[in-house]
Amino acid sequence: GMAGFFAGAAHAPISTIIMVSEMTGNYSLLMPTMLCCTLTFILCRPWRLYTKQVPSRLDSPAHRGDFMIDMLEGIKVNEVYRPLTSELRMIPESMHLDEIVHVLAETQQQYFPVVDGDRRIVGIFSTQDVRTYLYDESIWHLAVANDIMTTKVITVTLEDDLNTALTRFTAKNIDELPVVDSENSNQLIGMLRRKETIAFYNKRLMDHRKLAAEAG
Repeated sequence: GMAGFFAGAAHAPISTIIMVSEMTGNYSLLMPTMLCCTLTFILCRPWRLYTKQVPSRLDSPAHRGDFMIDMLEGIKVNEVYRPLTSELRMIPESMHLDEIVHVLAETQQQYFPVVDGDRRIVGIFSTQDVRTYLYDESIWHLAVANDIMTTKVITVTLEDDLNTALTRFTAKNIDELPVVDSENSNQLIGMLRRKETIAFYNKRLMDHRKLAAEAG
């Protein structure tokens, strides 16, 4: 009776069965208890002891952070990244700033991987990095990509999860990460954008909410 009452009132049949069995120290009535708790759980679903109880962990503010991390760890970079295409401009490390400025004017790209003669990534720079040189035209023909790029490139691989990617996005407050081969960190295979990563997570979250609503 105790197990059945609390299972129906708290909407927690499994934990109630375990709790009552442990309290009484007797498992001889386990099967009848399971039947009783199942019936009261089904019959009492329209009523709740806890008026603020949410339908699932997904809707709980206390567990939302854990749920977000769990979901992000279940999504790989491979599902979100943009593979290399002809639209992605890669800059030779010897390209002069004068040419780089013209490239910036022709594209909406924000981050530019810098590659060597064998097309291995050796650095990266953003449009913001170039802006600091725009007011000094005297160095446009002197400075090259190697002078303005950063060599400490933060990258991800296809096997990394989105939780790892977001951690690296926020580490330096950057909006794009180069995706490199897991066996060769100098081989660029695409780019991962923070905006697209968050959009993909939001889409997956909405899918989970929809499934939870249909199941409920």
